[in-house]
Amino acid sequence: MSKISFLDNAVQGKNTMGSYILTMGITFIGGIFASISLLILIVVLYFLSIGSARYDAQTNILNDPFMMLILIGISYGIFSLLFYLCVRFIHKKHFISLINTGKNIKWRRIIKGAGLWVGIMGFFTILSFIYQGGSLSFKFDFWPFIVLLFLSILIFPLQASFEEIFFRGYLMQAVGLITKKPVIPLIITTLIFGLIHFNNGTDFTMSISIVISALIIGLMLGIIVLGENGLETAMGVHIANNIYVALILNSSNSGLDGLPSLITAQSTDPLSSIPLLILMVGIMIIILFWNKKENLYRIFQ
Repeated sequence: MSKISFLDNAVQGKNTMGSYILTMGITFIGGIFASISLLILIVVLYFLSIGSARYDAQTNILNDPFMMLILIGISYGIFSLLFYLCVRFIHKKHFISLINTGKNIKWRRIIKGAGLWVGIMGFFTILSFIYQGGSLSFKFDFWPFIVLLFLSILIFPLQASFEEIFFRGYLMQAVGLITKKPVIPLIITTLIFGLIHFNNGTDFTMSISIVISALIIGLMLGIIVLGENGLETAMGVHIANNIYVALILNSSNSGLDGLPSLITAQSTDPLSSIPLLILMVGIMIIILFWNKKENLYRIFQ
């Protein structure tokens, strides 16, 4: 048994190497195939609806940031469904065991995580406006913003929750079966989480910046999960982060540029924001574990 009971949930059900390979293969290979098939269908229907005479490659639906959000939502919806079925019928686990050590989701923790992280991001956004206002532009288009708000609330909770359950639930517990030192699952899942974000940037420097940011965020989320013995607070942080970045503060050279966000950060040195992110993460960890330092100690023992 490890020092953290959440990791011990991994012993439930069937945990052979084959079950993990099959689950990940069905979830991602099957999910990607289904998503691509659906994308082709959407493009064909779009082409047929507008007619070949009106088709313009420059107005392709794939260039529409709203359509990209919808495709993200569809893909993660398929991933989530396939993953749930695999956990239940291949691993024969209760899905809640990937979220916490109890029988119900702790919704207050999700709200707490989201509220704290939005507060921290909002505070530093205001400071950025005061001291670096020249690199930020504010724009409010009512109806595009309402559409973005609706899509963000619909899509990002699903996307962020899936990533938390998969990386800091499923994978972290899987690595915990091999080693009883909690820091090792933390490091391994953080590295994987960071590296998969490489293709999110529009150029190499931006991709490196996104990977470093994802590593920092992933490390914070992993520490929160192990320190609180459950996923909910980390899920709240992750959901709030993605909604905030899309809805409130986006970047002109991000993977989802072109969204009608309230604030757009103009293209600068993307690596310059890393120290600020580290500070924000440090503040979050201090707030959550100020009176629970022993919860942090056991992660690194």
